[in-house]
Amino acid sequence: MNRSMKGNWNSKEKLIHLLGELTAVESVVGTSKEVEMGEKIEELVNQIEYFKAHPEAVCRIPIKDDHWNRFSVTAVYEGNPDDSSAYVLLSHFDVVGVDDFGQYKDLAFDHHRYTKQLEQLEDLPVDAATDLATGEWLFGRGVMDMKAGLAVQLAVMSDAIENRKPINLILLATPDEERNSDGMLAAVEWLAELKQTKGYDQMVGICSEPSFTSFPGDQSKYVYTGSVGKMLPLVCAVGLETHVGEPLAGVNASWMISEVVSEMELSDRFYEQSGEEIVPPPTVLRLADLKYEYNVQTPTFAYATFNILTYTKTVQDILDEVNEVVSESATKINQRLSDRYQTYKVKRQHPAVSVYTYGELKERGTALYGESFTAQLESITKRVYQNGGDTRDVTIALAKEVGDYFVDLAPFYLVMLAPPFYPSVRLEEKNADEAALLHEVGELQKWTEETFGENISRMHYFPGLSDVSYGKMDKDLKVKQTLEREMPALSNGYDLPITAIQSLQMATVNIGPYGKDAHKRTERLHLPFFTDVTPYMLMRFIDQMIKK
Repeated sequence: MNRSMKGNWNSKEKLIHLLGELTAVESVVGTSKEVEMGEKIEELVNQIEYFKAHPEAVCRIPIKDDHWNRFSVTAVYEGNPDDSSAYVLLSHFDVVGVDDFGQYKDLAFDHHRYTKQLEQLEDLPVDAATDLATGEWLFGRGVMDMKAGLAVQLAVMSDAIENRKPINLILLATPDEERNSDGMLAAVEWLAELKQTKGYDQMVGICSEPSFTSFPGDQSKYVYTGSVGKMLPLVCAVGLETHVGEPLAGVNASWMISEVVSEMELSDRFYEQSGEEIVPPPTVLRLADLKYEYNVQTPTFAYATFNILTYTKTVQDILDEVNEVVSESATKINQRLSDRYQTYKVKRQHPAVSVYTYGELKERGTALYGESFTAQLESITKRVYQNGGDTRDVTIALAKEVGDYFVDLAPFYLVMLAPPFYPSVRLEEKNADEAALLHEVGELQKWTEETFGENISRMHYFPGLSDVSYGKMDKDLKVKQTLEREMPALSNGYDLPITAIQSLQMATVNIGPYGKDAHKRTERLHLPFFTDVTPYMLMRFIDQMIKK
């Protein structure tokens, strides 16, 4: 390394070896290996002399009622107990699966062997092959997203402790980020309690997710001062059954949902721009009907979930826009039915498709059927979880049940929300503390270019979704009320600690390594930036926090 570093991992070789120890654990999200990964991180943290002397400073934050008993790992270094600020080194230690590695998936977690194996292949994408030929890139699952960031944070924390830096650092490594962020959601409550107990006026997050490309061929490196938000609207189509020999006597639910999918996929209705950053358009994540056997009755229930990313739009904004799309789809279906009735000389009035929200029909059901309606929804929720379903499965099952209660209203659309919900966050100039952080990020960019010749760009939003979203949230009651009304899994298996998030109000910056192709078989990490630049950027930023 071209600058000095102390602590347990104070050389290129040690840092790369540490990365190998982390990536060797096959911590695929939603498996018991996440527990093994948490134990490995504890083992590594406990190699640092400070934590040998203060074992109480290392603890687990369990995920409540978790099938695998997973937990986050936290280690607290109080370098300045009199300071009213603390800095959270945030990372996640789960990874996505490796089926995309094909015949080489057994090598996916051995980055040296996998990188060597790729040298024998002739069918790599051009960009990956070009990088491989330089000898500067390490390939394998988790090397980029995000065990390199975790390795750097461990090394930087060890350095800060060895140098006795007067700063309060909290290492927080979470599981489940790639699925529901259950690790972070549990940790938020712990952080909010710690903030109150220690009397911290301010907690600042320093995440080390990797720098993502903003577009194909992008070679830029970034720091991020926020993270994109996400919503998962669920649109259900409750059709009117009929025999296939009389298709005009009903309305096919699969046709209904296909109209919505066609309008929603890559729709520019949800367009948002912040400076030069443009939010990606929505895409369908799941599309199905609930007809499990062959017969000649048309499908009566179909659904689709949509991934919608956000910058500044509220929950209600997105729901309103989804409702607009669904209403337009209903109009198109009604028009086609009218046209076909004329073509086929059907004398009666065609059925008209209408649109409801989950909150509307639940309110109507409670008024009409009382406690029996509520009890039935609770029973279904319990049964789905007992059968191994997740919060999305519960949401779909509840939608189906509500649809069955109101089958006389068919055909209709039902619009609601499924978990997870990621609030969009960013540092704001109008907030004095956050404006100061933005200034320090600018100073770090200048220092990095002067010291390493690296031109680091700043983006408002990390594009890949992250636990950073749960660091803070506007104290807006409308968000909570809308989620409670339209997301039935909320507090029914999906615990979103809104009060704790609003109490924490943790502004976060993201300073991480550089890589490419996250979640692909060509996932890779740029070694020189990982060993020679990223640790020193974090160390410099910590020093800036001490001085400010």
